[in-house]
This record gives sequence, structure tokens and C-alpha cells, in this order.
Amino acid sequence: MSGGSAYLWMAARARNALRRVLVFGIVGGVVFVAALIAFVIVPRSASRKALAVASRIEARTDSAPTAQARDRYLAQVNSADSVMNAVHQALIPVPAAVIDTFPPAVRAQRDSLSAELATLNRLIDRAENAPLPTSYRALAASPTVAADPRVRVLLDSLAEVERNRDAYGAVGAVDPVYLALTSRATAIGREIKGIADVKRGEVRGKLALIRPTPAPVVKPVINVDTTQVLAQRNAAQQNYVAAVRQLDQINQKNVRIDRETARARELANVGAPPWAMLAAAVVLALAVGFAASFGTELKRPHIADPREAEQISGARVLTVIKPPEIVVERSRRQADVEAPPLIDVVSESYRTLYLHIASVEASVPIVTITGDDPGIIATVAANLAASAAYEARSTLLVDVDPTTCSVASVLRIRPDPGLSGIILGNATWPEAIVPTTIGRDRPLDVLPSGTRRSGLPEPSVVEEVRKELARMQRRYDFIIIAAPTSYVQRSANSIIPAPDVILCARIAHTTVGGLTSAVESLRGADMRIHGLVLWDAEMPQLETREEMLGATRESGSFQPELATAH
Repeated sequence: MSGGSAYLWMAARARNALRRVLVFGIVGGVVFVAALIAFVIVPRSASRKALAVASRIEARTDSAPTAQARDRYLAQVNSADSVMNAVHQALIPVPAAVIDTFPPAVRAQRDSLSAELATLNRLIDRAENAPLPTSYRALAASPTVAADPRVRVLLDSLAEVERNRDAYGAVGAVDPVYLALTSRATAIGREIKGIADVKRGEVRGKLALIRPTPAPVVKPVINVDTTQVLAQRNAAQQNYVAAVRQLDQINQKNVRIDRETARARELANVGAPPWAMLAAAVVLALAVGFAASFGTELKRPHIADPREAEQISGARVLTVIKPPEIVVERSRRQADVEAPPLIDVVSESYRTLYLHIASVEASVPIVTITGDDPGIIATVAANLAASAAYEARSTLLVDVDPTTCSVASVLRIRPDPGLSGIILGNATWPEAIVPTTIGRDRPLDVLPSGTRRSGLPEPSVVEEVRKELARMQRRYDFIIIAAPTSYVQRSANSIIPAPDVILCARIAHTTVGGLTSAVESLRGADMRIHGLVLWDAEMPQLETREEMLGATRESGSFQPELATAH
């Protein structure tokens, strides 16, 4: 399912969920009442809990005295530490100032030797950390080391070894001659470093002879007894630790008391204004009611619109029956006032349905209106017949369902003897057909179902009735048969003489599976589905079969032979 199709499918389910008033109302009503009760009970229970919690709350402990004592003890510790630090500083020996008595020339020589010693230290450290020919050559280049005649010979040997080793550099470091030359270069470098160490010792010896003699260190003598200071510090430290521990306990207790106080305050503030509770209950009821209705719709989807019905059934939607519009002019005529309330001769929906049936290529002289709801079937069939009669076409309306007598209820005519009387042989066709008038002067013949349930008639009787209906095509321009889907599916045992049917379904009430099953069963019975009629209005209010029987008895037109036990 693509994204667009999934969106349309979910939107259709949401629309159907909003139209499931029963589920929506029941669940929403229950949730609304429960929410109101909860909103009233919870604040009262919370208030009682708040009082109980408040009664158990202890008084907060003042931590200010303990904090002051802690700060006082800390100040004593710091004071003792200051005294001890001063004593320690006073006991540190102070060296006397060094007096340089050497002449300027000696001091200049000493500075030169110090710089020379620093240079040798740096170069020797470099040769030790990086024993490479470059480090050894830099050490040999220093003036102190270069003055030794052995160094020049060693440098020449080192250069000769490097040239010979570079000749083997392309061969690789694993060559034995290359490794031997590398070892030889390292040995030469160590000899240069040994000469440099000797030179450094000589420089140090010369420098030691001309350094000034350091002055003697004089140790001060202070007669201070620190035992008492240490005792005071230890006592202050112990008191400080005890004060910190006590302050922590007080703070923990106060935090617990504050937490209990906040909980009691929250419990006491649970209540809300009445309008807020009412609004919250309404919102909660709407949300839960819609969720329940939507979940029910997802579990058992119903058709939501003509597009979905056409997609599921593969048949065209001929018309959609909407709630009838109130026409003020119709209430001014007595014929319209006395007309059956379910007959709407000005409805564009029924007129569109009639024009479709009347404008097919060869015209459809006999059509069956079928579906699962008898009231919708009878209303659609009666209004289609009324539209045909309004167009001055001789029309016969046939009802085959004696369990509901829905066509007789829609048109407010007597149901007996009807079709069941013909099948049982208790009435003839002229006696069973009831003429009625649409509007003021439009005649319509109706063959009601009758109230006698004849059971499953003999095949010969069914065939005879079917042939008679087929012969009536010469008399009538249009024959409309109202029959439930279960009756139409019995094609071999039904009186329906033609395969043309129009299937009725109710938006938001007919399930997707039910519509699919009905279409498949009709096509399996070799019926030709001209299209669908979708009912999108309130269910028609019809008299029940028992009410019509009672009305017939009261009017005196009840026939005892047709009202025997079923």
C-alpha cells in the first residue's frame, strides 16, 4: 500500500470512527462519568492524605548555632596553623651573603669557564641521548674538544667510515659490512665523547679553584614551646569535625522535612476549579471514545465513501442517498401531507438512479433492488418506483420478503394477501396487486409480500410466478423487485426472472468484508450488478410486521385465512 493510499485508508477509518455514535457515546460517556467521579474523589482523598502527612512532619532544626560553632573552631585551627607556620619559618637557617673577593680578570675567566662548561654539558647530553654521527661531530667541533689533536684524527676516521657505509646504503641495513661500519662509527663517536668528558673535568677543576668561598650558615635559636599550640589545635580540630558532622545531620533532617512538606503541599493542591474538571473530563471522554471507536473500525473496517465502495466491489456507485431536504412548499398541499414520509419524489438521488436505469442501451424492464437491510431496500425500491411513476411510466413494485413487509410499511398499504397469498394459492394476481397513487395523480401498482410465511415453495410454483412476472413486461414499462441478498442468491428457487440487480450498502455501517462477500455471492449466482446505491442518512423508521398486522385487524380488513399460524 503506497503512502497516499495508506493516508486515504486511515482517513476513511477516522471518518467512520467519528460516525460510530454508539461506541463513541457509550465509551465516552463511561469515561466522562468515571473522570468526573475521579476528579471529585481524588482531591478529597488527597486532602486527607495531606493532613495525615502534615501531622507527622517534625519541626525544622535551626542550624545557625551549629554553623557558628563550626566556623569558630575552624578559625581556631587556622590560628594555630599560622603560629606553627611562623615558628617553622623562623627555624629555617638563613645563609650569609657571598662576598666575591676575586679581581675582575679572574671573575671574567670564571664566567668564560662557566659558559664553556655549559656548552660541553649540552653537547655531551645530546651525544648521549642521540648517538649519531652528527651529534659526535657537533661535540668535536666545540673549541675545548677540537683543541685536542686526537679529535681531528677521529673525525677523519668517522668521515671515512660514513662514506664506506653510505656505499652499502642501497643494499640494505641487513648487510654484515654495513652493520660493522655502523658499529665502528659508534665506537669512534664514543672515543670523541670520552675526550669531551675529560675536557669537561678539566674545566670543572679550573672553575672550582676560582669560586668564592660560601659564607657559613647561621642557625637561629628560638625558644618557643609549641606543645601547647599543638594541643589547642588538636582540640579545635576535633570540635570542628564534630560540628561538621552534627551540621550534616541537621541538614539531612531539614531536607527530609522540606520534602515531606512539599509532598503535603502537592497533595493539598490537587483540587481544580469545577470548569477545569469538567473540561478535562470532556477532553478525556472524547479522546478515549474516539480511540475505542477507531480501534473497533480498524479491527472491522466499514466502507467510508463512494470511491472506497467502487474500489472494493468493482462496480459503479450510481447514487448516494443523503438526508432529505425539507421543502416548505410540499407542506402546503394536502396530497403531499398525506403522502408516505419516506417517499421523496423531488430527490435528485432517486431521480439520478431512475435515469441511469432508464437510459441504459436496451433499457432494463426488470431490476432487483437488493442488500442486507430490508428498510433501506424497501425505501430505495419504493422511491425508484415513485420516480418511474412520476415520469408517467407504468410501474410494478414487488416485495418478496414476508418477514418484514417493508414495502407495505414504506407505502402505507395493506400487506395481504400479497405475493405469499399468490404462492399459497389463496389469491389471484389482480387480488394481490394493490394500486396506490404517488403525489396526486401518478398511479403505481404494488405487489406486497404478504404476512404469511410460505416457507420454501415448490419449484413448479416458483417457475409459474416467474413466468407470470416475465409476461407482465407487456403490461408494465418497469418492474422493480425488492429482495434481500439472501433471497437473490437462491437464483434457482427465487421468483426473480431477470439477472439485473442493484446492490444497496450503508456508509459507515456496511463492512468491507460484507460488501465483498455480497458482490462475490451475487456474481457467483450469475447476477449482473448494474451498480451500487450508498445510503448515507438515518435508518428509515418502518412499522414492524406485528404492528401492521395489528393495524390491519383494527381496520377490519384482516383476512383470517391469511393470518393463521406461520
